[in-house]
Amino acid sequence: MRRFCLLTSFVLLTLAFVDLADRESLALQTKLKSSSPKTVISDEEALKQAGLSASEPGKLLEYLEQRTLTDLDQGKLKDIIRNFGADRFEDRQKSSEEIERFGPAALGPLREAERDPDPEVAYRASEAVKKLNKVRHELVAAAAVRAVLQKKPPGAAKALLGFLPLAGDEAVADEIRQALTGLAVRDGKVDPAIVAALKDPAAVRRSAAYVALLEGQATEAWPKVKDAVLAEQDTEARFRGLWSMALGAKNKEAIPELVKLTPNLTRGRLWQMEDLLIQLASKGKPNAKFGRGTDSLNKARDLWLAWWDAAGGKIDLASFDYSPRILGYTDLVEMDPRGFGNWRVTSIGPDEKERMRLTNVANPSDARSLPNGHILIAEQNSNQVTERDATGKTVTTRQISIPLLVEPLADGGMLITGRNEIKELAKDGKEVFAYRRSGNQHDIVAARRLPGGETLVITNSGNSPENCFRLDAKGKAIGKPMKLGQVQAIYASIDVLDKDRVLITEYNRVAEYDLKTGKMGWSHTVNNPSSVQRLPNGNTLIASTQLNKVIEVDESNEVIWEYQAKDGLRVLRAYRR
Repeated sequence: MRRFCLLTSFVLLTLAFVDLADRESLALQTKLKSSSPKTVISDEEALKQAGLSASEPGKLLEYLEQRTLTDLDQGKLKDIIRNFGADRFEDRQKSSEEIERFGPAALGPLREAERDPDPEVAYRASEAVKKLNKVRHELVAAAAVRAVLQKKPPGAAKALLGFLPLAGDEAVADEIRQALTGLAVRDGKVDPAIVAALKDPAAVRRSAAYVALLEGQATEAWPKVKDAVLAEQDTEARFRGLWSMALGAKNKEAIPELVKLTPNLTRGRLWQMEDLLIQLASKGKPNAKFGRGTDSLNKARDLWLAWWDAAGGKIDLASFDYSPRILGYTDLVEMDPRGFGNWRVTSIGPDEKERMRLTNVANPSDARSLPNGHILIAEQNSNQVTERDATGKTVTTRQISIPLLVEPLADGGMLITGRNEIKELAKDGKEVFAYRRSGNQHDIVAARRLPGGETLVITNSGNSPENCFRLDAKGKAIGKPMKLGQVQAIYASIDVLDKDRVLITEYNRVAEYDLKTGKMGWSHTVNNPSSVQRLPNGNTLIASTQLNKVIEVDESNEVIWEYQAKDGLRVLRAYRR
């Protein structure tokens, strides 16, 4: 059976790239299987379902405290969940029954277990969540945290810190961290519960306390925070503390301590730190590359420390205006080549934890994050582009036939690329222009906005040797078409490097092209790349559906990072932010 499924997957994937008519037929079949968007409710409605109200902060704290377990109970809960994957069926079944005794307090750890690599553990965790989560407690918890921050009742910080390790959902955990920052100082006094958390046994509570006190401007407590951060042994907690020391408290001592963490940091944290260092150093940055191996990382660490020894004394953090270009997140679109319709949009955080997963989308072909935390998703099976909030709620819907790509524009509008048409929509949703291919041609594979306001379009038409042309600001084809590489049949990608240079995906490589001469520059060989992005550090991020990988390569074509989709899915798009 497994051999048959693998063969079927290969055939379907091959057809998807070879024949558009077959792809559209498969898309129509899959559309019938796609789930409709979940109903997402307001904070007021979420609280009401749990018998709560934002006007009664005391009950909100009780709700959070009831879902808070002691460290001992948390240990028991982890053991039970671990036993979901036991060898004996009787043990697995017993654990499924035992977990229900913890009630809604078990939901946080169970939600984490739903992403366990062991399919038995993930399945049983999912079944337990269905039984216990009759009310969507992750929505209730987030709403409760926001209401607590607004009302600031006595004991709020203590209750939030207690619940933090049980949040389960990283979005809820982030809400708690933000709330703690807002609660750090009240009436000029530092919250004692947050100060006490500096010595908490749980690293997640300690790190939340570091950030809250430093970014919440609890200056009275900064000496204690500094001592605690410099003594911190947990890498993630130490990073969070040092990061806030540098950017929240503007303490220069944090910079070299951050650099010393290099060999032990997750890739997302390295991306963040590298962006900060490059901006601090400006033109004086060392030739330090955070490569894949330990030797490369150690070398980069030593070069940056040497730079700091030489230049650090001249840097004024207080006047340094840091504008992050990289936050350490990687947004992914993952396709289902088996025809089951299980496509998804996910986001991996800088700590390598999944921050978002949307599965209630109709075969997404692209997804791009917005500054307000929302995400634009091109849903090809429903012929629409939706804007969704962090919970998956659909905010707006725009119709276009077979959307392939969506690009957020600097003015708040968007550029939508379909197989037969390209639309620009203004911030208010009004159509700026709509370009359609003549003769009912469905051969557009990619388009991007150029710095001067024109739009670059690439096709895979066999009717002409030229496959690239431009549209003016009104959507009218202008200039002389040109030839740029040999692009994919359907899923292709363009990244604009400057007004005269672009990166494009071809059949067996990604390559830079000069738009004035048509000549190729840097390139990297990779099978069937489906998206490409040049990063601020000069590296290039590439997604390959055929290889089922996202790779980051440097200028010398060395692969320094990679990601692979799981659960039978394949990576279609990848964007770093």
